[in-house]
Amino acid sequence: MKAFKVSVIIPLYNASEFLNETIHSVLNQSYTNIEIIIIDDNSTDDSFDKALEYQSDKVFVKSNKGKGACAARNYGFELSSGDYIQFLDADDVLSPDKIEKQVEALNGSRTELAVCNTVHFSGKLEEGKCVDQPYLYSTTKPEEFFINLWGGNTLPMHMVQTSAWLTPRNLINKFGLWNETLAKDQDGEFFARVGLHSSGIIYVPEIKNYYRKHNTGKNIASQKKDIHLKSILKATDLKAKYLFEITESEASKRAIATQYKHVAIDAWPQYKSVYKTAISKCKALGYSNYNPVLGGSIIEFIKHILGWRTAKLIAFYGRTFLNR
Repeated sequence: MKAFKVSVIIPLYNASEFLNETIHSVLNQSYTNIEIIIIDDNSTDDSFDKALEYQSDKVFVKSNKGKGACAARNYGFELSSGDYIQFLDADDVLSPDKIEKQVEALNGSRTELAVCNTVHFSGKLEEGKCVDQPYLYSTTKPEEFFINLWGGNTLPMHMVQTSAWLTPRNLINKFGLWNETLAKDQDGEFFARVGLHSSGIIYVPEIKNYYRKHNTGKNIASQKKDIHLKSILKATDLKAKYLFEITESEASKRAIATQYKHVAIDAWPQYKSVYKTAISKCKALGYSNYNPVLGGSIIEFIKHILGWRTAKLIAFYGRTFLNR
């Protein structure tokens, strides 16, 4: 089999603490026909200097002047020459045979994507937890895969993390680079666009992508901003377009409605305009029942009595009062 070249593209921003582990997970891959392209996005720590220590004939380090992760990935792609592209965040880790097994599974295909399980970890890799569910990988058909992923078959909505994929260069050339207008859910939109235009999703179960979870002690949901929620809404509109170009089955409508529902839940009560738009699009697809898990026995009790919007409103103003 031809030794296909793989380009590993790493957008880098203030990840000095984790960069060594990430780079070594690539340098120690069992597959050797690899180039590493690190694009520093105007880091304010010593990330760029640390990356320069690895510069060689296989490791290229460039600066991108703070244009964002999507622009960094796109710049890295422009500099790359691989047959396959591995996007890797600068704090994540690949299992030693991740690239080899996915290249073998693709077997020269220029129209399919390879994917693997993701392990969430915050300390040691061996203490991480695999978050993927078997139902995601019960099909190789792209539209069925994404319907499963987005909760279209009455099973929970899920996600596939960026570094779990291996993508043929040909698909990116044909269907486009990362959308630099998106502030959130850029990976969801990118892999939906490329994946739904592919001829198949190949699951490789024996390898792992390790996704680092940062325990900051902050409530992530409370940090959402209007620009982020509008971006997620825009990404959902695009994902709907890609899926409905292939199928408008009830399962596909339920999948997209589930996406809009989660945008609406995240937007309420701070960002009512986004909430109204998302809830309207959800209802237009024929779905209007919502019962989100909000967390905490008191809030869940209030939700049961007064509904989720009232419960979330009380929770929001309660947090606001306590943080004054």
